[in-house]
Amino acid sequence: MIGILAPLLIGAASATSLSKTCTKDFIKSNLPTSDDKIPLGITIDDSSITANTYRNYSVTDATFWENVNIDFCEVSFAYSHDNQDDRIVVEYWMPLAENFQNRFLATGGAAYQISNGSGGADMSGGVAYGAVTGLTDGGLPYWGSTDFDDVAIGEMTAIGKVFTKNYFGLSSSASKRSSDKVYTYYMGCSEGGREGMSQVQKSPDLYDGIIAGAPAMRYGQQQVNHIAPPIQIQAIGHYPPSCVFDTVINATINACDKLDGKADGVVSRTDLCLLKFNVSSMIGKSYSCAASSESSLGLGYGKRKRADSSTTPAQNGTISAKDIEVIQDLLTGLKDSNGDRVYLPFQPAAGFGDTTTYDSDTDSWGIESPNSNGEWITKFLHWQNVSSLVMTDVTNDNLKAWMIEGMNKYMDSLQTTLPDLTPFLDNGGKLLHYHGEADTSIPTTGSIRYHESVRKIMYPNLSFEEGNKKLNEWYRLYLIPGAAHCAINSEQPNAGFPRDNFNHMIKWVEDDITPVTINATVQSGSKEGEVQDVCTWPSRPYYKDGKLVCQENESSVKAMLWELPAYKMPVY
Repeated sequence: MIGILAPLLIGAASATSLSKTCTKDFIKSNLPTSDDKIPLGITIDDSSITANTYRNYSVTDATFWENVNIDFCEVSFAYSHDNQDDRIVVEYWMPLAENFQNRFLATGGAAYQISNGSGGADMSGGVAYGAVTGLTDGGLPYWGSTDFDDVAIGEMTAIGKVFTKNYFGLSSSASKRSSDKVYTYYMGCSEGGREGMSQVQKSPDLYDGIIAGAPAMRYGQQQVNHIAPPIQIQAIGHYPPSCVFDTVINATINACDKLDGKADGVVSRTDLCLLKFNVSSMIGKSYSCAASSESSLGLGYGKRKRADSSTTPAQNGTISAKDIEVIQDLLTGLKDSNGDRVYLPFQPAAGFGDTTTYDSDTDSWGIESPNSNGEWITKFLHWQNVSSLVMTDVTNDNLKAWMIEGMNKYMDSLQTTLPDLTPFLDNGGKLLHYHGEADTSIPTTGSIRYHESVRKIMYPNLSFEEGNKKLNEWYRLYLIPGAAHCAINSEQPNAGFPRDNFNHMIKWVEDDITPVTINATVQSGSKEGEVQDVCTWPSRPYYKDGKLVCQENESSVKAMLWELPAYKMPVY
């Protein structure tokens, strides 16, 4: 959770470098012009400029950053495209001149938002590292703009780099800095992670380093997959109470905790968990849960929930073979009527997404129509101005058809899975890609699948081992043990979450220090404050005599490489 202390807005009389530079006149004099290297056809509206000075702006308890306290100038202005009736607003936070480190950080969004997915945390985090930090509204505050995604973020970055140089006088002969180079980065998670991947694929010459967390790539499959669990349950025709799922998850965590050689309540080896823990052993076990109430969190970071409130009664019973049939089906992903896998499952010990809900009117368990999760089908596939999707007659084959329809319709935009990253590599770019292993919104193995696609396309003649060695020179994937979707995990509280990724990327790009492991900080539980190391894929963590060993094991790797035989074309 982000806690932002009230910032003090100060005027131009403040005795800081901002007193001269954080004014509309100064901003106007340093806006990019047609002579600068910004995208063609853009006109900046200098009458739209805002400039506000902030001192002692604090962000605490941010998931992705350590606590910060900064001074900065908040700048915004609008631009439009020739022959288009549009208006896009960009915002930049400018650090003090004495703190500026020749860096620019672009940020992305979350869920259906293109900007500022984690509140002010990403913006302030960038400023704390001496980076001008930017965001864009893409033309609209919420998804639906014609300038959404790769175009808007690329333009914000291109404009921001020139504006940064002008603002700090890097292009001036009077500049006292040793270099006019502006190291340019991107950072985002979930939808923001997908937007980061779009920049790798479509704006490779803009960035020195990109940090993409749990990217919501493969939109055609991913968005439909949010409603797959309840449809899979409906297809089987058996509706286990929610306590059955909770009990199985808790048992899985207990059974798989020590597979990494350490007992800490965190399942670090979901690969081994899948191989060694048989959920059929739960048949005949009792379950018991107290009555509870739950309010929706809607779309965003963390576990996705229905957009309503619900109350469940106390539950007691014995886990049946039919219950386990449902759970095994969820653990192996959506299948069509031929039994061919259509999409990827969540990892063991993570959870199952939305499953069953209690109906007090009928005193029974069932599924319900999703709201925001159903919008992809109703609005973006079928162009209906309704949010709720009636699921009564929906089948697994319907889901497959919708996945193929979405993949084809948005292949050039929201699918975001182009695997040939040669231009990014040739530009010297570095890619840091991470994903929580207990993610119940975007399957962890979706990130592995894309990483594998890049390896196979770019190093087709090398072995798995040699190909990954080459890939790791510039593209590294990290699976974060126990982490939820772009968030810490209440079910595995001793699991760490990365707070130092920007620092790792800066060292990788500017100092050529390769992040063999990255840091994950425990933000709750009995080990709060502990900083854990996370291995680079395909190595997996194992603790020997209390020390981490990043080991590679062929069977473990294969356990996380799912095939999708339901498609006749490649799904990268």
